[in-house]
Amino acid sequence: MPGETRKVIVYPSELHEYTYCPRYYFFHVHMGRRLTIKERIRLLLGRIYHGIKGVPDRVRGRVLEDRIEVTVGSNIVLRGRPDSYEVKGDEILVIERKSGKGPSKGVWVSDSAQASAYAFMLARLLGVKNASIRIEYLYRSRASRLDEEKVTMLLRLIDEIVMVREHGILPYAKRSPRKCAKCPFRDVCFQLDVDEEEVGGELYEPGSWLEGTHIDESFI
Repeated sequence: MPGETRKVIVYPSELHEYTYCPRYYFFHVHMGRRLTIKERIRLLLGRIYHGIKGVPDRVRGRVLEDRIEVTVGSNIVLRGRPDSYEVKGDEILVIERKSGKGPSKGVWVSDSAQASAYAFMLARLLGVKNASIRIEYLYRSRASRLDEEKVTMLLRLIDEIVMVREHGILPYAKRSPRKCAKCPFRDVCFQLDVDEEEVGGELYEPGSWLEGTHIDESFI
């Protein structure tokens, strides 16, 4: 309708990808690419892994992959499917499963951001005051609570994703030898930095504040 504000949908999986590397997210959104056979196999194995792990949850009466969404601000819709959750009185537990080994201490910040989004959404939808998060890796699990710091980080990530996706603003490249070596956008990413140096611009880069936040140690 005329004058109606367009809704912008943001998925928790985007928060995960953006936190992993904002520049990779930019290229994935604006350039796109086909998944390799190896990536397709890993995706299939991940679905099988989640299916197997979900069996005990069903026995316990937990809710699995329920589609949920909440409106953040005036026009942003946060939408997704948490792996599993349960509500007990005024407490909600959100479970996010990853098929990787995970870090030896804490959790990857990208996993924390994704799980925090689900906890935030469910707390808003169900009117629950206390939300706990458990991230389960292949050999270990880590638990934490949805606190003010996580919510602040979540809202900042959402704002930056909208800037990058909807307005095409080039974000920060969160580089590491391991990440960059296997990145399909490596060449164009480094060339962009060369071009930027030649122009001499010093613009604020969304995502630059994520440097040094590889692990969330609030999970114990």
